[in-house]
Amino acid sequence: MMPLNFGTIADSVISLPEMQEYVHSMEMSSDSLAIPIRFNFLRNVTVEGIEPYLKYHCYASGLKPKITFGDYGTIRQEILDKTSHLYATSPDIVVVSLFLETHLPNYFQSDWRAASVINDLQELFSSIAANTNSIIAINTFVPPFFTDFGIANTALSTNRYYEVLQLNQLLRSFVQANPGRFVLIDWERLLRLLGEGESMDYRFWYMSKAPFKPRFLNLYALELVKIAKALKGKSKKCLVLDCDNTLWGGIVGEDGIQGIKLDRHAYPGVVYYAFQQRVLNLHERGVLIVLCSKNNEDDVWEILDKHPSCLLKRTHLSAWRLNWEDKVTNIQSLAHDLNLGLESFVFVDDNPSECEVVKSMIPEVTVLRVPPRLHRYPSLLDQDGLFDTLTLSTEDRQRSEMYRAEATRKHEQAKYENIDDFLGSLNLSVIIHQAKPDEVPRIAQLTQKTNQFNLTTRRYSESQITSFCDAPDWAVLSLSVRDKFGDYGLTGVLIAKRETDSGTIDSLLLSCRILSKRIEVALVLQGLDLLEQKWPVKSWYAEYIPTNKNHQVEKFWQQMGFSELSNDNGHARYRLVSGAPRHRPISFITIQEKRDEAEGA
Repeated sequence: MMPLNFGTIADSVISLPEMQEYVHSMEMSSDSLAIPIRFNFLRNVTVEGIEPYLKYHCYASGLKPKITFGDYGTIRQEILDKTSHLYATSPDIVVVSLFLETHLPNYFQSDWRAASVINDLQELFSSIAANTNSIIAINTFVPPFFTDFGIANTALSTNRYYEVLQLNQLLRSFVQANPGRFVLIDWERLLRLLGEGESMDYRFWYMSKAPFKPRFLNLYALELVKIAKALKGKSKKCLVLDCDNTLWGGIVGEDGIQGIKLDRHAYPGVVYYAFQQRVLNLHERGVLIVLCSKNNEDDVWEILDKHPSCLLKRTHLSAWRLNWEDKVTNIQSLAHDLNLGLESFVFVDDNPSECEVVKSMIPEVTVLRVPPRLHRYPSLLDQDGLFDTLTLSTEDRQRSEMYRAEATRKHEQAKYENIDDFLGSLNLSVIIHQAKPDEVPRIAQLTQKTNQFNLTTRRYSESQITSFCDAPDWAVLSLSVRDKFGDYGLTGVLIAKRETDSGTIDSLLLSCRILSKRIEVALVLQGLDLLEQKWPVKSWYAEYIPTNKNHQVEKFWQQMGFSELSNDNGHARYRLVSGAPRHRPISFITIQEKRDEAEGA
């Protein structure tokens, strides 16, 4: 059963019975590919009404939700009670839903100040963080819709409207100072999107402390699902753009560079200019930008190189297909060249027939059509959080440059008849060591995003990675790679745990950028050597847990010399006796203990 399409976020009208029917059908199905996600709500308001919306958007995103609610107004008790839902459910995401009116007894007093509560809130949030490894979602507060003194501006007493705005800014600063652990759900922004009339339910607020109408709860749920998708590896990685009537108005082959609509000020060209600004924002966040359009290359390059209002340049592109081939074939070719799964792609086009063909032939690709109401276009890429990640790493900001370097490698490879000769020419060097604190955000991100070379596909938060690093019976190893063409960055992770005299490899994963270079062999061989210096283990155990994206590593442990112990519908367990023959080292890979100082970090 396909999910319902409710249109754009701000003007969607949701039929709750239809939504509940969809949720019921998904709960009755046996979709083994849905990824479990656990939410636990700590609240001092009644927000149970969010459950059908949250379930719907989870199931529509390939997630299988489990949702629990703590008792009303018992947040501190939930934190202190080790038998509470907070601990019993081991949530992936703890949602703290707070209203000032019920949190602060003195909120309506004339001397109330925002500064008086921020320390209390920070202490509350830090207490949750100290007692869980979960991602913690906190909200901004709902400002009063009327100021205390009307249009009068007085300093005689507090004006709660301005104080709440100040408090919300302090909360934003707190989340910015704690990336990867805290995420902000901006209720204030959601109120601006919908307005008071569509957000607030005063009747149920006064009757049962349930302040929100369905449309607000729907947006609240969507924001939480964005976090869940980022945590569980559902973020998109590549934006595929048509050109005519997508990057600019008009057809460049017919209208020429002077005739297309692309302008900083005048409508409709300013809409395409604003859309390009959004595209560059995604580029800055590490999203790959590629073109797939039925055009002559020279016409497109003329626009990108010479048009005064074209923000997108060749240097922003990781690849392109500018030809007259069908777009399905071109997108599949782009996926092959970029070594990305089709589920990582978002395709934007103005042509409804092109959109439908791509949807039909390669349903893994998310397809977005330029909206008929053109003024909606600039926000098209923002509203669903398709590219959201929990943190931004150095590797994210350098990703386009890394893919351009990879294109140079592929051009170089064409000169060689033998793959080993080509790989030997790269001067590959790797650094494998115990993870450092400043590497934790990137390591957590890799566990959340890597799908292809990922033996177990376990997703971890920064807090969980930190706890592994600190535990004596756990180890986290990071892999960084460079060659003569440039630095790949931190692109591999091995997580292991010890149990008496044996060790288990919990996770092994590599970024798609470094596949087909046998670096995974170096990571395992050097990783086990390092761990055996730390732990006196007699046997190593490993797993392969199949997904619809990691079939290429199905036989990896056998290739490394492990023996299969069991296989349950593809979920296989392996064993390697310490000291037994392993895969031979790779001669053309140099292993360094640390990066040369001259190269930088």
